Amino acid sequence: MKKAGQVKTWHADKGFGFIDVYADMKDVFFHVTALQTRAVTPTPGDRVSFELGKGKDGRIQALNVAIVGAPKSRSDASPLPVLAGLAALGFIVGGALVGYFPRQAGIVSLLASIITFSAYADDKTRASRNTWRTPETTLHLLALCGGWPGALAAQHLLRHKNRKREFQVSFWGTVAVNVGAMALWQYVIAA
Repeated sequence: MKKAGQVKTWHADKGFGFIDVYADMKDVFFHVTALQTRAVTPTPGDRVSFELGKGKDGRIQALNVAIVGAPKSRSDASPLPVLAGLAALGFIVGGALVGYFPRQAGIVSLLASIITFSAYADDKTRASRNTWRTPETTLHLLALCGGWPGALAAQHLLRHKNRKREFQVSFWGTVAVNVGAMALWQYVIAA
């Protein structure tokens, strides 16, 4: 049975919040995975509809949370980050094949991107099952080792780790280091 309420608190960095159910009961917990759409970030005061259910820990929580007025799906999600990741990987591998970059850079970037994409997919699965997660430092290390194009594609295709600000700052730092290393390589070779 659907219930109505209002978002009382939302902790974006932790991915959960509480819904005020207008004195019917105490505030109800909800997790980011319970949102029907993530196109709109919950904010205190948003009206919501939801169903009551039990979480994996057996406690009562809100499920199928819909923010009133939010779009029903993420069909508006941009494919540009995925295309940018694939284009970057193609540029690196293609550049290695024609001698613009070392051949090893192309091979490493391709393999590291595949491994990194798989690590993101595995971590997303583990998150949904509430089991032991892949440490964020491991995901960053894989991106730093040349897997950043795969990480970029995974973040947007899988909708995983693409909203957490601290994670994104570190991720884009790994991208900058990789691009800087490629530029330095070209500078040293040209000199």
